[in-house]
Amino acid sequence: MSDALESRILRAAATTESSELPDFPDNKSDLPSDYEYNPEDFEEEEIVEDIDENELLKYLDEQENPLYIAQRLFYKEVNTTESQARSPSWDLECLSAKAIEDLYGHGWTTIDGLIDLSAVKGAREEAQRLSQEGAFTRASDYARSDDPFRDHTARDDWITWLEPTQSNNPKHLQTILDFFSGPLHRDLAKMIRLRGKTEYQLALYRPENGARYERHRDSFPTDDPEDTQQRRVTAIMYLNPGWIHGDGGELKIFGQTEAHGMTDAADRTVQPMLGRLVLFLSGVVDHAVLPSNKERFALTAWMR
Repeated sequence: MSDALESRILRAAATTESSELPDFPDNKSDLPSDYEYNPEDFEEEEIVEDIDENELLKYLDEQENPLYIAQRLFYKEVNTTESQARSPSWDLECLSAKAIEDLYGHGWTTIDGLIDLSAVKGAREEAQRLSQEGAFTRASDYARSDDPFRDHTARDDWITWLEPTQSNNPKHLQTILDFFSGPLHRDLAKMIRLRGKTEYQLALYRPENGARYERHRDSFPTDDPEDTQQRRVTAIMYLNPGWIHGDGGELKIFGQTEAHGMTDAADRTVQPMLGRLVLFLSGVVDHAVLPSNKERFALTAWMR
């Protein structure tokens, strides 16, 4: 955790109240003859109070809109008329200028058609084979070992971790991993300060009992350019052919509430359709996966 983020968390979560030193009596004759007044004898009592992640995020958001914080990680403002006029100089490989502007101005964007659908369909078939081979682990089991204080009932998905440099990755999943680690990462790194390692996760939501993931955020908001721990951009590629209304598993993106209580944007729902890419700023966007009524796969990259 960066010093800047830690400082904001400490300010937000501080519960210690200063205890005042006792008043020194006006009439010193009231004191015992051997009394020695030492202010250091009266120490402040530190009160430690547990706070969960959602409450901590709420405190941080009340200090400053997380979108404003994340925007400072961009190399330049991208929503001005002058910046938009210069967008050809951004030299993007796969993303449009509008996608970058939406990411900067709203915290999220969606793009369709960046990868050939035959490759995405192939990745879906490979993901199903991995599931049949028992390659997935219940995500709540990972959470229980990583953080014993986290709510293990918040998610029902099954996951497996991938790495683009592994030699045994299935062919079509490798195509998506190469896209994430190649042109997509290069485009984002031209606009946003990315410093750390990227994680890659394949997730499966099974229809039994309507698998879902409750409202959460992928990282704490930070503007520290040297931080390598907090996730900065979340990229999700959906692998669900023939998705129709009623299949469930939509991504719900929650509108941001300002400190004065006004909502910056309405809640939105994104359909997890085959080949759709969702990008959002990890420390900004609260999101959830709605109950799935059909088997649902998604490949996610978290860029730091």
